Amino acid sequence: MKDILNKISKPAWLIPAGAAISVLALIIALISTVDEGFGMAETPWIVLLTLAAVLLCGGILFLIAQKGEGFLPSLLVFLMVIALTFAVYLLVMGKSGVFGTVLFSDLEKGYAPAERACWLGVAAIVLEMIAALVTAAAAFFRLEKKH
Repeated sequence: MKDILNKISKPAWLIPAGAAISVLALIIALISTVDEGFGMAETPWIVLLTLAAVLLCGGILFLIAQKGEGFLPSLLVFLMVIALTFAVYLLVMGKSGVFGTVLFSDLEKGYAPAERACWLGVAAIVLEMIAALVTAAAAFFRLEKKH
């Protein structure tokens, strides 16, 4: 573990930060689906994509520590950004029905579970976007420390 910490650069910490933000977004998204009638069919895919992003994060850091920067760690960063971006897309699609009834009509006005599902969904989407952007930003920096 200490070997990994000594070999990765400070900007490389954006990758685990993106994974952590993505996990937080997943937790908020799952909380937003707790009330009956506000579940998302896309939830298993969002969980799978978040898990994939976390595993890719671990793989990226391991590869950088073992072999340094190269094609494979860069490819894994790209795949992590793609996974997080698809998670954003699925969150938007899963919450679009709630957004329509809460934000653009009076059907659910004043109904606390619907409003909670809507605003927690917005928070999850924003956090997932931030996770994707933070991870993408890491791709523009050197991930291995220069010695």
